[in-house]
Amino acid sequence: MKHRIVITRHRPWLKPALIGGGSFALAVAAWALYAYTRAATVSDFERAQLEVEQLREERRALTRDLRAAREEIKRLEEQAVYVRRSQEIDGEACNAVRESLTQLQAEASDLREQLAFYRGIVAPEQSRAGVRVYEFKLAPGAAAGGIHYELVLIQSVRHDKRVAGRIELELVGQQDGAETRLPWAKITSDDGAANLVFSLKYFEEFAGDIRLPPGFQPTRVVVTLIPDGNGMPRVEESFDWVRVFNGGGT
Repeated sequence: MKHRIVITRHRPWLKPALIGGGSFALAVAAWALYAYTRAATVSDFERAQLEVEQLREERRALTRDLRAAREEIKRLEEQAVYVRRSQEIDGEACNAVRESLTQLQAEASDLREQLAFYRGIVAPEQSRAGVRVYEFKLAPGAAAGGIHYELVLIQSVRHDKRVAGRIELELVGQQDGAETRLPWAKITSDDGAANLVFSLKYFEEFAGDIRLPPGFQPTRVVVTLIPDGNGMPRVEESFDWVRVFNGGGT
């Protein structure tokens, strides 16, 4: 085995120099890393602070918008309550006016009827002389299947003395395909109403109930007034059943 001899220059300062240079380079690198990290951290912190401030401003804006929206909702709710209440008041007022109008119309109708009634008594130029039928009405009776009638007689022109006589009522209709005439005595439920008599100076009212025979179809009612021997003629008037039924007029 051959031995090789290596001759090197003796440099005692080189190792400390390398160690010092490495330490210096490491220190510079560490400082550079610290400076970069600090700069980046400060930048991120500032950006984060800016974002936080922006978020806070947005939150404040949203809070203001929310408060304004709530106030608007409250105002609209109050307005809706006011409108609804106004509608209720208007509806109640309209109903009250409608009821009052209906009542006034009914009262006016009654007054017109009363005026026509008294005019027929006190206005000779607008009325026929003597006793006559002022009104005849039919309506469902209180008992099942019964029919209630009302008859009003008046005396026109002459009011100096009382007029007396009797009333004959006759119901005309169809039964078994043929015309049938029924005297009031056969269909009335009141024995006293079978023989009606009148005695009046101005007017007189009659009322009672009748009952139709099974299968009878009424068409009209004939009312005959027969004054007692005072020279006044008998009066006969016919009333259509459909026209006077359920409160119809003459």
